[in-house]
Amino acid sequence: MLNTTPRPVGLVLVLLAALACIAPLGCSISASSDSSSDSSQSSSASSASSSPESKEKAYRDDVRDYTAAWAKSGGRLDEFQKKLGDLAKARGITNWEDNMATYDGIGQGLGKAKVSQVELDTYVQNLSGGNADKAAAIRKGYAATKE
Repeated sequence: MLNTTPRPVGLVLVLLAALACIAPLGCSISASSDSSSDSSQSSSASSASSSPESKEKAYRDDVRDYTAAWAKSGGRLDEFQKKLGDLAKARGITNWEDNMATYDGIGQGLGKAKVSQVELDTYVQNLSGGNADKAAAIRKGYAATKE
């Protein structure tokens, strides 16, 4: 009589052969989606760095987030200004002290930190250095968070 029950070794070989055929498909799909994801990220990163508006927007957003954290923690003014310089440098912004995106971001950050009107007035006085345009940009940024 002929034995028709499959041998365990034969079954294992069939399963290994099936896995060997399927495994490369799974890897190639994963690698393919990873590489397309990487290329779209690098594409958006390069377009962001090449667009002056998006570079300034990213810088303003950095300033906003840092200002909010700084206002909540009550840090020192000299440390705040040093960090603003660091943020500007990291985003390729030159002359941050005269860039209105800095002051708009500061105002947005103060709004995000939910500072009171009295606190805002004090920050405006201390951070604008008496410059009416800088003061107006801080107030405009603050007001934008209240809309």
